[in-house]
Amino acid sequence: MQRRSSTRTNIIRLFLTTILVGLLLSGCNLIGSETEPEAPLPPTEQSLYDNETIRLIVPFAPGGGTDTWARTVAPFMQKHLGRGVRVQVINRPGASGVSGTNSFNQSHDERTILVSAGSIFFPYLLGVKAVEYDFNEFVPILGSPVGGVLFVSPETGIQSAEELCNNEEQLTYGGISATGLDIVPILTFELLDVNVNAIFGYDGKGSSRVAFEQGETNIEYQTTPGYLANIERLSREEKVVPLLTFGILNSQGDIVRDPAFPDLPTAKEVYKSCFGTDPVGVEWDVYKATVTAGFAIQKIMWVHGDTSEEAITALRAAADAAVHDSEFSETAENLIGNYDFFVGHEAQVTFAAAFSLPPESISWLKNLLTEKYGARY
Repeated sequence: MQRRSSTRTNIIRLFLTTILVGLLLSGCNLIGSETEPEAPLPPTEQSLYDNETIRLIVPFAPGGGTDTWARTVAPFMQKHLGRGVRVQVINRPGASGVSGTNSFNQSHDERTILVSAGSIFFPYLLGVKAVEYDFNEFVPILGSPVGGVLFVSPETGIQSAEELCNNEEQLTYGGISATGLDIVPILTFELLDVNVNAIFGYDGKGSSRVAFEQGETNIEYQTTPGYLANIERLSREEKVVPLLTFGILNSQGDIVRDPAFPDLPTAKEVYKSCFGTDPVGVEWDVYKATVTAGFAIQKIMWVHGDTSEEAITALRAAADAAVHDSEFSETAENLIGNYDFFVGHEAQVTFAAAFSLPPESISWLKNLLTEKYGARY
């Protein structure tokens, strides 16, 4: 599906500002088969979704951060949606999340919800021909920011993030796609002048993590849910060396330390430590923009824009009840990090755009990804 870049930029600007406001204001296994539905509601309390099966489409393979996020949220959506409700997580990996998102785009069903990650935003922004979806036609239900941690194998001999800068020995990185969320570590490598060979084609962060554990790669990142679920234990066992986080956007629009990993520096801090000054220029502007787009609006549950108001209201009410459930708060902090969740209606307020990628920055990024990382659009 082809669009003019000016139209795409306007839509992206609207999309980002809408979701970022939500952030600022907010301060395939069958889940039902493992967690019994809640006891029937009183006869006077009826839900649109009573005795229905809700499908959460995760456009990535099992084991990654988006899958973990969805499976953390699903039982609590099930708990608060109504009597006899089942919530099913379905993995549809492929093409850095584009295939599963295209599949969702073709299915206009009020019982089907997309769980997105930052990596499905970037192909849309960059004009990848395979993209058939349009975020302007989706409605958010629930979302949260998510961080990301960059780490290496202890066999590299690297013990601190500063040792990445101008490293002599080439590292090997395994990613999903140069046009997906891997853009953020790619730009981190560029910013810090890391000597790295990037290999793409893994079907999800679960697969790239396995490649790292098997020694096929020696530098890797995971989003917070994937890190907490699979890597934190290895860190305690000194089988990985965590180096830095990509940071989190604060209310002033600055990238600051990730609250889930307060002891790890941001790439900005590492840059200043290595080169003696704060990063500036187009490389830093694009890096900051992609971190904002890729992590500040990382995990979101979407329905189609033609979903009935009754269904949207019911889903948002269940989402609101879920994130205020004390049991959920404890579970979420342990599995996906202590980030604030926002419910869809909070993301509907718009304000003057504080962030956008101008056409020249998009061109710079596309040229970098094409010439150095073999990206195709």
